[in-house]
Amino acid sequence: NTLLLVHMLEDEGYQSLVVVNDSKKALDLYFEIHPDLVLLDLYMPPPDGFEIMRQLMERDSGSYVPILVLTALRDDQTRLRALSSGAKDFINKPFDLMEARIRIKNLLEMRLLHQKALDQNYNLEKKVKARTAELEQTMKELSDFTYIASHDLQEPLRKITTFGDRLQQKYESALGLQGLDYIQRMQKSAERMSALIDALLDFSRITTDARLFETIDLQEVLQNVLSDLELQIETSEGIVEAKPLPSIEADKIQMGQLFQNLISNGLKYRREGVPPRITIKNKLIQENLLEIRVEDNGIGFDEKYLNRIFKPFERLHGIGVFEGTGMGLSICQKIVLCHKGSITAQSVLGQGSTFIVTLPVRVG
Repeated sequence: NTLLLVHMLEDEGYQSLVVVNDSKKALDLYFEIHPDLVLLDLYMPPPDGFEIMRQLMERDSGSYVPILVLTALRDDQTRLRALSSGAKDFINKPFDLMEARIRIKNLLEMRLLHQKALDQNYNLEKKVKARTAELEQTMKELSDFTYIASHDLQEPLRKITTFGDRLQQKYESALGLQGLDYIQRMQKSAERMSALIDALLDFSRITTDARLFETIDLQEVLQNVLSDLELQIETSEGIVEAKPLPSIEADKIQMGQLFQNLISNGLKYRREGVPPRITIKNKLIQENLLEIRVEDNGIGFDEKYLNRIFKPFERLHGIGVFEGTGMGLSICQKIVLCHKGSITAQSVLGQGSTFIVTLPVRVG
């Protein structure tokens, strides 16, 4: 039977057919030639076919080499045992040559498809790794450029502000009202530019800083932020109320930036004649997911602009109406994404906004 099968395969054009009658040599031969298909008799002198498959699965589990089992037994128990040991198909003894030809052809096609898939995955993985490394290098270069450019821009701005102050102090009487107005406009523009550069630097640092997260008390972070914003809250006659916040694994500095930007947003975009009121709520919405809601009674916005408000430099109002850089919410989104969380907003024009942040309580 075996010789008939070998001759049939040779007639079909199959090459490199190797027959081994000593089962003790089968494993060594397998790892020497690395075949594309194994035809294996189940019942041989030890080690039998089951033992050979077991050792193959242990020693070569990462490969896909189809094993076609030859057996005279047709009972379900034998078949199930063979399949669980690693067999892919069966040929019953005495075998039909036509059936054997088809089964062998099918398994070799499966092997070829598997190899093609492996090659494609390998090539794709190489491309992804190369592209990732390229993107990381580009991001690093962009971040370095942003930092250096922003840092270098601050120096001439400081000089503009300094010399503007000196000009006003020394020649105020000679400048007249129009001259003083020009100087004040120049200084305000320099201040806005400086604030924009600072915001750009903050955005860049969030992108590149890789601080290790630690367990932090969000309530303490919020209290520090409220202390920093005390003058702004008093000036606007605002009220900030908050439920006690839990501890989470996060970057303490970035969490401070997140709260500061969201609260400042509520204080700034207030309705005329209406003192700002900001409420901060939180709850666990899953075992490891904290939801923080920052609600205000400000001017609100049309929700059709929801996708725009988190973009860098995006402003729904002109500079003359509300001061700002247009970077605050972009920084918030970047911080939240760095923490594997999400941020969105709900709003009614003229009634206020609610910013909804979700953050993992524990990382990993």
